[in-house]
Amino acid sequence: MADNHILQNKIALVTGSGRNIGRATALKLASRGASVVVNSRTNEKEAQAVRDEIIQKGGTAISIIADIGSESDVHVMFEEIEKSLGSVTILVNNAGLREEAQTAEMTTEEWKRVLSVNLDGPFYCSRAAIPGMMDEGWGRIINVSGLNAFKGKEGWGHVSASKMGALGLTRALSAELASENILVNHIVPGPFDTSGNPIPMVSDNIPVGRLGMPEEIASTVDFLVSPENGFITGQTLHVNGGILTY
Repeated sequence: MADNHILQNKIALVTGSGRNIGRATALKLASRGASVVVNSRTNEKEAQAVRDEIIQKGGTAISIIADIGSESDVHVMFEEIEKSLGSVTILVNNAGLREEAQTAEMTTEEWKRVLSVNLDGPFYCSRAAIPGMMDEGWGRIINVSGLNAFKGKEGWGHVSASKMGALGLTRALSAELASENILVNHIVPGPFDTSGNPIPMVSDNIPVGRLGMPEEIASTVDFLVSPENGFITGQTLHVNGGILTY
């Protein structure tokens, strides 16, 4: 499957990779030679389909069903990865929960459910992956949020708070881990076409004139984890077609 082998001997975990951006990222990293862990919270069929697609193209992959908002699930997942493949050296915290509720009407359960996936999950997975990265002397962690979560959206108090918390985690980890050759960055996707149509939808509201494609986030991840990047860490990259500038 690999069109080159720049990530050969690297093990990549992409959370929430049964479809859309996560799927595209898993496929891209596999095409670079990485062994990929496809993760989904509940949809075993989707995860297995991505795993099988990678294997059919000559890559190496396993699929694991785990709720990254559960500390015990993450612990079991990393034990399985270590046993099957080895230490995770590329972690893409892509999984996200985007529910909607007005803050005054939001239940504590709704608040905690969103934060468990969007903030606890990146913490649990990063904590589990860092020791192996240190042992290898190399690691890359990418946290993924979203434009509306980043700039704020009505009814998304819990989503925005959790995603901005993950941004703070990115910045802290980048300072903490740089001396270990572990780079940590944050990607903020803009409006993306997840219909599966190979031709992106036209949009007059976006300066480039169209929605983004999942493969464009995958390509951004690909660069950040590649040997070509050894000097970018602690940064927030907005991939949004110019709809907002920072």
